[in-house]
Amino acid sequence: MRAIYRCTICGAYTENSIHCGSPAKLVIDGYLRSKLSHLMTYLLRHNPKVINLLMDNEGWVGIDELVNSIRTKWGFKSYLWLTREHVMAVALLDPKGRFEVRDGMIRARYGHDKSLNVNIKYEIDNEVKTLYHGTTRSALTQIMREGIKPMNRKYVHLVLDPRDAYEVAIRHGDDVVILRINADCLRKDGYQVLIATDRIRLVDYVPPHCIESAIDPRD
Repeated sequence: MRAIYRCTICGAYTENSIHCGSPAKLVIDGYLRSKLSHLMTYLLRHNPKVINLLMDNEGWVGIDELVNSIRTKWGFKSYLWLTREHVMAVALLDPKGRFEVRDGMIRARYGHDKSLNVNIKYEIDNEVKTLYHGTTRSALTQIMREGIKPMNRKYVHLVLDPRDAYEVAIRHGDDVVILRINADCLRKDGYQVLIATDRIRLVDYVPPHCIESAIDPRD
């Protein structure tokens, strides 16, 4: 990931070292940004209790509480350098919009474990026609028989761009396929298509007959 800077003129966070015509202040380098982003994702989606974070039923935790808990309770104090600004910078410039910040609170927008019982009120997408899901070829036979299930997550994650589906799938193996999903088929079966971000949609389940095709990204 790229380093994050803060403009000394307008105060905006940016990935550019020059902003508003002046040198910007380095907030966090690319290595620490990636490391912190992965940790924030883990804590806010999967395991806030590991550092005794108090999360409400909509997934919110206090930013200052998050900072203090990471500093004192994670990684043998390897995050003593962490400040509120680091968390804000990582959250606001996340390329996939994983985080939401509001009134001194932060949460993951999507991806929560079922066990957390997080209930977020998402807007419903009644317009998108085609969605995509990346998976490994080894999982394809089972998916075409049983559909796409959320497994240990609250929702199945679908995307608007097949390139994003490929990026997710390739993390799990080199031999991947991209599934093309008929969104109107989902709606006809009673499944709402929920808007997580401008790139990601959520559904409870994808039945096999709503999968239109499997695309080989090598073709």
